[in-house]
Amino acid sequence: MMMMRMMTPKFHKPFSPIIMETEAPKRFVDTINKTADKVLGSEAASVEWDWSHMLVGKVHKEVQIPIRNKADKEFLFNVMKSACVDYLKESIKNHTAYGWKKLAGNAIPTLDNIHLTHSWVVSQYAGEYNPWHHHSGDFSSVIYLKLPPNMHKEIEEDFEDHYPANGLIEFMFGENQSFRSDNLKFKPVVGKMLVFPSWLRHFVYPFKSEGERRSMSFNAHMFVPE
Repeated sequence: MMMMRMMTPKFHKPFSPIIMETEAPKRFVDTINKTADKVLGSEAASVEWDWSHMLVGKVHKEVQIPIRNKADKEFLFNVMKSACVDYLKESIKNHTAYGWKKLAGNAIPTLDNIHLTHSWVVSQYAGEYNPWHHHSGDFSSVIYLKLPPNMHKEIEEDFEDHYPANGLIEFMFGENQSFRSDNLKFKPVVGKMLVFPSWLRHFVYPFKSEGERRSMSFNAHMFVPE
């Protein structure tokens, strides 16, 4: 399997851990949304694929998404694994990939070194939120799939406030001290993909706009096949 060529990622380094920002292909977003529409639109399917008991979100629904088509599944896995490899390579370049160094020495990581463990879709509406939490694994990610029509306007208006937060995801690490910050926020944009270490604490703020804010998350491990 060849690595997926994606938009040139940005690497945010506001504190020790790196947060990678890139863009998922339109096919990725469309494929997940197509199946998510069916699961979220059916009470029976929502119950069958419910994942909320494994998560902390105070949101409408959190479900796993069954992808039946083999080609679609391979494409989706390729995108997610490629993002993890890009993140890992940047960490190696910055001499912060301690776990990989211990596991594989000076080997160059490939898709075969990434094992996807869980993925799920979060369906969120006005007033709902995801409290401070972290994930399991080595890598975690969020990909934005759908936003309320007026969310961008709400966010821009909120940015006039002294502490903009509506609808944003916020990461936090360390303590707020002179000449440094302990947090970093990102605006949701359809297709935007963030990759970060699974242990990094983050919070998703509520919003006021009418409509669904939909995102997908996944966790992954790095390993060396025998």
